[in-house]
Amino acid sequence: MKQKTIIIFVFSMLVFTACKTTRSISKTGQLSSNQVARVIDRVQKVQPQFETANVSKMSLAIDLKDRKVNVNATCKIKKDSAIYLSIQPFMGIELFKAELTFDSIKVFDKMNHKYYVMDYGYFKNQFGVTVDFYSVQSLLSAQFFCIGNKEIQTDSCKLSTSPIGNMNIEYDNNKMIQNTDISPLNIIQSVLLKGKNSNYQLQTSYKDYAIVNGINFPQSILLQVSSPNTNASCEFSILRVEFNTNLKFQPTSSDRFTRGDLEQLLKK
Repeated sequence: MKQKTIIIFVFSMLVFTACKTTRSISKTGQLSSNQVARVIDRVQKVQPQFETANVSKMSLAIDLKDRKVNVNATCKIKKDSAIYLSIQPFMGIELFKAELTFDSIKVFDKMNHKYYVMDYGYFKNQFGVTVDFYSVQSLLSAQFFCIGNKEIQTDSCKLSTSPIGNMNIEYDNNKMIQNTDISPLNIIQSVLLKGKNSNYQLQTSYKDYAIVNGINFPQSILLQVSSPNTNASCEFSILRVEFNTNLKFQPTSSDRFTRGDLEQLLKK
């Protein structure tokens, strides 16, 4: 049972690597680069903008190979610096914690006194997709981005529209294709990521936007994964969030933990 819980938690971190979409966009023709830039500008003006985010209460509904688990969690984000995700199966008792920084991801299993470390190259080696800290940060905060780049690559984006008025921006970096679905109100509704040389896909969908501290933020973030052998999902249901408060980000010391082998863990 303990190993199952650990695997599910690690999945909630690795879920950023892939997913399947059932939506299709009816393209009406490619628009000019100037139009693409204007749409991106409008999206950025209404998307969540903050220096810190404190999700002090949320639930994770994880479905992994027909195994469904619901757990309590919290998440803290410091823009362009750190993301701390805490899993608390029992309210207030932290059993697992993930600390994402610019160059690494650390997962702490406090129940078994073990920790696991990987860099973002792990996703490329294992799944054939390129992901970095800025991509994860953007996915968790419904912000427009170009996968694998800190800056927006407008010249590499293509814009199309659907009959219902939605817009789709496609970004191709020669290794991956990213499709961002945008509502007529310039709000991001979903992001699809897929590697050109792999069968893994990740779709992140956003709904139930609400104004909190003057910031329009989705209260539900759903990540769905598909591969030839796996179909899984992880839904973040946000129950309480605050922005731009004074947060402390104290890295967990590994002195009381034994470093574990991530590959062996995932095989269990």
